[in-house]
Amino acid sequence: MRLDPPLYHDRRSATGDRVEREGEETGGDPKAYLRRYYVLGHASHLLDTARFLGGEIETIRTRLVEKFGAYCWFSEVGFADGSAGHLELTIKVRMDWHEGFQIYGEHGSVIGKTYNPWYFKPSDVECFSEKDGQYHRPLGADGHFLRRQVEGFAVAILDGAPMRGANAQDGLAAMHGMVAMSRSAQTGEAVRLAEARGGV
Repeated sequence: MRLDPPLYHDRRSATGDRVEREGEETGGDPKAYLRRYYVLGHASHLLDTARFLGGEIETIRTRLVEKFGAYCWFSEVGFADGSAGHLELTIKVRMDWHEGFQIYGEHGSVIGKTYNPWYFKPSDVECFSEKDGQYHRPLGADGHFLRRQVEGFAVAILDGAPMRGANAQDGLAAMHGMVAMSRSAQTGEAVRLAEARGGV
């Protein structure tokens, strides 16, 4: 898949003359445009987690709300298997930072809460099985994400093992998702990821 024009592109005036890249007007400060900064910095994780848990995402319809210095991207997503979901990216929350997910399936549900990775604290995950009517909570004792990523990458290169975690295709899918979120937030319409074009 290709994205045309590039995700971080030069803006052009109505006459076609080059306009400075967004961010250059303030000395290249990427935080000068918080919408773009927050989407690029955080939405990739949200989309990657959703794809890992729910499969390929085909469409996104996003609403952006800005209040009291907080930004909330609330997205309705359509997965390739026909299931539906919603994703929420809210920055800045007035509490400890966390990510999470809730999955409701035919025979049970899973709820997870992931903490700031720099604390090396494993996620809290609770699974309910309709089969036995019980909750199960796996213990993820090793929360050192960076070491685990490097080890997995090394094993993939040195031993030819399958890549664990996100790969280049996952990264490209996340970029399409971020572009689709941005376009949808601007237009209010659902955007197919395969048709998402332009910058974030």
